[in-house]
Amino acid sequence: MPNNPNWLRYDPDEDKSRHGAADPDCCEEMEEEYGWKLIEIEKIDGPILKVDCVFQGKTEFSDWYKELESKEDEDA
Repeated sequence: MPNNPNWLRYDPDEDKSRHGAADPDCCEEMEEEYGWKLIEIEKIDGPILKVDCVFQGKTEFSDWYKELESKEDEDA
């Protein structure tokens, strides 16, 4: 486990990123959807998010709200 605060989900020392998910299938879906390399699934004690998906490298979700605004501008 990284020595970073919990909110910092990228560990530069290990070059790994973590994203919480409801179950392991969600980790595999993220890997496929974003092209990230899934290297481990860690169980966590959360009421909704039950696992941390561990990916190689620094992974970030796209700014979906910015993409949505751009699409709305194109449709106008």
